[in-house]
Amino acid sequence: MPETHSRSFGLDLVRAVAITFVIIAHFARFFDPLGYWGVELFFGLSGFLIGQILWRNFSGTDNWTVKHMFNFWSRRWWRTLPNYYLFFVVSLVFYAYVDGSLPSISSLLRFVFFGQYLLNHEWGFYGISWSLCIEEWFYLSFPLLLFTLRKTGLKPSTSFSMSIALFFIASVFLRKFLISIGQQESLRTITFARLDSITCGVTIAYITAVLKPGLVLKKAGFVLGLVLLLVPVAVVAITGTPFEKLYNNSVLLFLLPLGASLILPFISLLNSSSIVYGYLTKVVEKISLWSYSIYLSHIPLMWSIYYLLDGFRANPYGNLVSKVVALTITVTASALIFKYWETPITRFRPKELKS
Repeated sequence: MPETHSRSFGLDLVRAVAITFVIIAHFARFFDPLGYWGVELFFGLSGFLIGQILWRNFSGTDNWTVKHMFNFWSRRWWRTLPNYYLFFVVSLVFYAYVDGSLPSISSLLRFVFFGQYLLNHEWGFYGISWSLCIEEWFYLSFPLLLFTLRKTGLKPSTSFSMSIALFFIASVFLRKFLISIGQQESLRTITFARLDSITCGVTIAYITAVLKPGLVLKKAGFVLGLVLLLVPVAVVAITGTPFEKLYNNSVLLFLLPLGASLILPFISLLNSSSIVYGYLTKVVEKISLWSYSIYLSHIPLMWSIYYLLDGFRANPYGNLVSKVVALTITVTASALIFKYWETPITRFRPKELKS
């Protein structure tokens, strides 16, 4: 869930809405479908931001070298890995204390290299990490493909376009294969089956950078994106299919991140001064900044509070109080982690190589 170089109120708003959806879904299971949309918004946003960075770096040099790739990777890793490993350790402590057991050493080693959900997914230890696996493998593999195609003598634009196309094709075929071997029920969270979710955002960033669409086209994209995001609602309304039956639908797994990506060029134009003032603007920015820590921390913190207040949660009022306490602790802890862990570590990132 990478950051922008300069803050955009519109993109901060999308990020804040996405994490709010995820939190509401996990704190009140009745609203579970919101988490479905929240994660897809994150995928679209990550791809859109990363696409801008990749195209700027890749197109700005005649010789995109291994040094350029490692610069990109190291900047991503300094931003994403410290929190991931921090909450990997937190999850170890949490599961050892609550469950009294841990996965095998071989299973835990897969988490170290984001290999836990490559071609299958069973919920359990550090389950929230599934979306991070998709992002990290995209960050690793897409630049490698760009590098390979560029070495064949193709132009930067051709290499970038072909990489996008190959990622879409590979994801579609892999989903078909996984369905054929009975992995339909976990399709949404399998790493290699979802790399196109990030590719959607990269595609929209690339089109925006190259074609420079005007305001009318950005508005049209926004409307189309909203329509795509609401397709699951239409399916439920028309067919009566429960929401949870749609989560692993192969078509929707493409349409939702595409819809999330399409709304971003227009939303990125939003200026806080033209919409809200003062405190609300600050709240959106802070929630956006803390969103990565909130995403990784809320499950162990939430269940720890529930575990400690188990007897108190027997009645609806006690249950509500426990949720409010858990949410307050989650947001507070995330703010502290951002200030005293994320921010200091991020300062060690190398500077972006200039084109």
